Amino acid sequence: MSRRHAFKLIVCAGLLVIFSAMAPPLFCQTVETLAVDFTRKTVSAAGEELIRGTIYFQAPDDVVITVDSPVVQWSIFEGADLLIYYPLERRAFRFISRNRLMIPFAQSFIGLVREDFGLADAGFLLREHRKRADVLITVWEPPRALRFYIGEAWIGMQKYEEQVHPLFLEFYDPKGNLLTRITYLEYREDLEPSFPGRILILQNDADGELRDEIRYSDHRINQGLPSEVREFHLPADVSVEELKW
Repeated sequence: MSRRHAFKLIVCAGLLVIFSAMAPPLFCQTVETLAVDFTRKTVSAAGEELIRGTIYFQAPDDVVITVDSPVVQWSIFEGADLLIYYPLERRAFRFISRNRLMIPFAQSFIGLVREDFGLADAGFLLREHRKRADVLITVWEPPRALRFYIGEAWIGMQKYEEQVHPLFLEFYDPKGNLLTRITYLEYREDLEPSFPGRILILQNDADGELRDEIRYSDHRINQGLPSEVREFHLPADVSVEELKW
């Protein structure tokens, strides 16, 4: 199964998402649980697609994504792996990755709990700091195992009053071509802590360009999560197909 086929198969999971990284790490201090509804619009050579669902977070780094439309789907992150479960079809897929960052739809929300978007934990080394107007850019060098695919990563941060907002996360290939750009927009300053209300994602690969726009609403902070999310177990009668990412 090709990566693009797999990507289409798991519809969701483009879910790329969510929130922000701050310094110090955002949820370590103030948020134990978070639930937020989203709509995601994807535009590619195949056309447009609209997905609706809910993202759940539980400290320190558990993430579950449920999709209500156009299919019913659960996405559960298990360390570096991703479990995709279709309750109506009674099918499940586990995407095995040596590195959580290499699951494309994980990239944007790892910043949820790491001010460096998890780059250091993934083996990236901070190479330099750059200043562009009031934006601080950090440039990261990938570990040897990823250098065939990634040349470097950039994180752009901007201070706003007493908080630091991530503006973008970018990955480039070894030739300097853009692989992925995630842009964080429309921060909700009425929330504590604040969150972006919209994220734009651009991905380039051999199959063409993929654009996502994700909007968030109805943030529930520290209100507890549904029991089926907190205690999710794959039904014993559902077999799991394992795929390497």
